[in-house]
Amino acid sequence: MSKKLLSIYCSGSIKKGSADDKKLCWSGAERTDVAAGAAPHELVFLNPDDPIPDPGNTLGQFGRDMYQVMIADAVVADARERRGLGVGIEIAAAKAFGTPIIVVAARNSKYRQDVLEYRGVTVKDYVHPHLASLAKAVVDDFTQAGKVLAKLPPGNRAPAKIPDWLQPAIDEYRDNLLAKDPPMQEALQRLSRLRE
Repeated sequence: MSKKLLSIYCSGSIKKGSADDKKLCWSGAERTDVAAGAAPHELVFLNPDDPIPDPGNTLGQFGRDMYQVMIADAVVADARERRGLGVGIEIAAAKAFGTPIIVVAARNSKYRQDVLEYRGVTVKDYVHPHLASLAKAVVDDFTQAGKVLAKLPPGNRAPAKIPDWLQPAIDEYRDNLLAKDPPMQEALQRLSRLRE
């Protein structure tokens, strides 16, 4: 197996303050597990929780997330527990861009049940319909997500057509914030260097 370079968008909850201390969020542990599963491939993680140059620019902040989803080789969505609007939008945008989506949802968790009484019937091997319909894979843990990543076909997917509803946000980010965004500049330079 030849070594690949993959960029991964880390979709999941972000700690916005002390009220979120008990939330399961992406951390170094999750990134280490994804990397272990994807070995020997090299990964560049695109993190929505990196600081942004102008936090008051909400359109640009949304555009940053959407830009990262658009350029990623895959989105790994953390669905270990209940998630909010942001993760749903990221998954929908990834599908619109053609970015593969891998969902981490352990068996018998919020979005995945071995047996579920649902709408008056018993459903076996239930996965939330939105995730089942949009994801390339639904896996138990982050190591398994890395294993799915390792099997993705080589990059070079066709450039995404940006949906009209995302264009203004991505333009705002690219035009006004990207050049002042050190974590993103570093990720882009690393991807460019390693892909040459």
